[in-house]
Amino acid sequence: MLLLNLFALCAPATPPADAVRQALQSVANVIATKYNASVALAYHAPDVSSSTIVAAAGYTDAGLTLGTPSRPAQPDDIYVWGSTTKMFTATAVLRLVDAGNIALSDSVASLVDPFLVAANGTRLAASLGAAIEKVTIAELLHMTSSIGDYDGSKYTQDQFADFAHDFSPIEIISGYVPRLSPSAKPGTSQRYCSTNYILLGMVLAAQDWASKGGGEADWRAYDQKSAVLPTAVLRRTLLRGSTFVDAGRCSAFTPVHGFLQSYSSAHIPSQDVWNVSCVGGWTAGNYLGPVADVAAFTYELYRPSSLLLSAAAQAHLTNFSAPGKDPSHKFYGMGTFSLDWAIGTDGEEAYGHVGDTYGAQSQNTYFPSLGSALAVGTNVETSSQAQPAEATCLAYHAVVAALKGVAPPKCTFTVPQHFIGTCTCEDY
Repeated sequence: MLLLNLFALCAPATPPADAVRQALQSVANVIATKYNASVALAYHAPDVSSSTIVAAAGYTDAGLTLGTPSRPAQPDDIYVWGSTTKMFTATAVLRLVDAGNIALSDSVASLVDPFLVAANGTRLAASLGAAIEKVTIAELLHMTSSIGDYDGSKYTQDQFADFAHDFSPIEIISGYVPRLSPSAKPGTSQRYCSTNYILLGMVLAAQDWASKGGGEADWRAYDQKSAVLPTAVLRRTLLRGSTFVDAGRCSAFTPVHGFLQSYSSAHIPSQDVWNVSCVGGWTAGNYLGPVADVAAFTYELYRPSSLLLSAAAQAHLTNFSAPGKDPSHKFYGMGTFSLDWAIGTDGEEAYGHVGDTYGAQSQNTYFPSLGSALAVGTNVETSSQAQPAEATCLAYHAVVAALKGVAPPKCTFTVPQHFIGTCTCEDY
């Protein structure tokens, strides 16, 4: 017995990276089975591993009982991230603010109109009404512009009537966004709306166009990846497997199919939407990449002394105060959701973004107390949007337990209706 005890004392403990990898794989298996989906998770923490730790489960050619499962999910698979694109767009805009090229108080129309005039001879007010001239860059970033969303039943019906059609930002703004009321009061209330981030993309394209001396104005000339990764060092280390799509179907960029549960308001049935256009609202939803890229970028964006943004710009990302709301209300900052609810730990912060697009739902989260980031990609779009958040709930607590060297707690995640839920765990 003494020899056995001595052996136990001398036996090496499971290295933290291996323990985290096992924890992630366990969660991936649970989520893939429960939601009949492919799922990939990535955890990035430089003090745990020299590289991002990734796990995957399920099949990429099946989901929601649709398709034929034949291709097992791989850790480096490319997922469609939808609204997570807004995190990159906000970063690019705030980089321009950091550089002094634009100000948060600038009118969006004053920046975009010269580009539009060169592109097709129009101005924003022609499509959105004169009230658009009162809307500022800060209000777009913070979702307080009063602008209506383009992404409703009509847009979806038109996209599904022609899967191959790539809707341009100019086409969306002119054809699918309701005109602002003359009595609109930007900056007085907050409402999540993807149109804001298409307009921010047009600001970025206009600034890029102007910096090159003007001339022919083409929104596709704007390089989204270079805008957020301006140095060679960053381009060598971040977003290496990532793409920002300005033309083409999702099937051209990834082997991961996307399965839509339903879209009742547009009368769209359950189906595989792998062949739909992946432009997805351009700078509001056109990012594709592996979970490792998203986790590493999320870490770099929010960590202290980030190479992407100044501390002042980072503070804008996580300023969740909103007009007309109690100071304790936390929803959306700039390109950033408050995600405290996804981990359910009193006093612990979590923030990042969620993505919900045709056939795909995702979440990426930064944990300040751990100095780490987690990314979750799935190939199904469910009405509850629960699977990325449940994976985050389970994975966060499983990773914390792994780092402590204890068994993971029993956790449950519930969504009353859609998206925001409750993560509840036993003590550990």
